[in-house]
Amino acid sequence: MSLANLNVWVTALDDPCKISSRTWYINIYNCDGSILRWCDREYAVIPAPCGHRSIRVPPGCYRINAVWSFRIGDGFYYVNHFTDSAVVQACCDKHQCVTLFNPSAHRCGRIFLAAVQDAVQQEAIPNDAAQLAEDGIEQVLKHIPRPARPFELGHLDEIEKRVRAAEEKGGDKDDTGVFPFDD
Repeated sequence: MSLANLNVWVTALDDPCKISSRTWYINIYNCDGSILRWCDREYAVIPAPCGHRSIRVPPGCYRINAVWSFRIGDGFYYVNHFTDSAVVQACCDKHQCVTLFNPSAHRCGRIFLAAVQDAVQQEAIPNDAAQLAEDGIEQVLKHIPRPARPFELGHLDEIEKRVRAAEEKGGDKDDTGVFPFDD
């Protein structure tokens, strides 16, 4: 049978160049958002000791993420329980490497604040509810250490400014000559 082999790796906290040393649990989703089920097996909460697991799957397009334990261990962990997701095209008889980034809770808090502010601009939530959420998240973020590496937060504001500037000048086309596309 022509299965695909996924090598799933989870990064160390706030470090995309290192692999985690803890056990993670891998989840593989179909494109419709459901957990992959095949041959009487559910592809959810698959242990990945030391941040790695090789998993054979039928060919397809999948979304993959990982989660670690929800139990509180010794010390403090200022992190999320979930990694970022990745999408992979698993092809017959091929090996695909997938690396899942382990973001800090601080980054997710900042991204959530941006989402709340956007929801206010879209009039999806009232200002008073947004203000309560923003105040609460800001208070929480004061107590969570900032990521050790600045890339996680360092470019959020810069990217937002660049996107807004690109949209204002008609950023739906490439006029820089730097990124040629085939038509």
